[in-house]
Amino acid sequence: MNRIRAARQALGWTQNELARKAGVSARTIHAVEKGRLCRQTTKRQILSALGVPWEMRDDYFVRARPVRRVIATEHARIA
Repeated sequence: MNRIRAARQALGWTQNELARKAGVSARTIHAVEKGRLCRQTTKRQILSALGVPWEMRDDYFVRARPVRRVIATEHARIA
């Protein structure tokens, strides 16, 4: 289960309640609970509303995958 959802449910809150307390839309909470990426500011707001320290963010949110840069010479070898 998604940790954000679990924390919200442990507090007995609906998605709408968490959204209001975090200052984000209910749609944003829904997306985050589905594992979608969000901005750092949004993460801070949600964690703060839940009473979760910022240092634990990686336990609660999906991490963005690093973008791999393709170097021109490497691209030429592939083609």
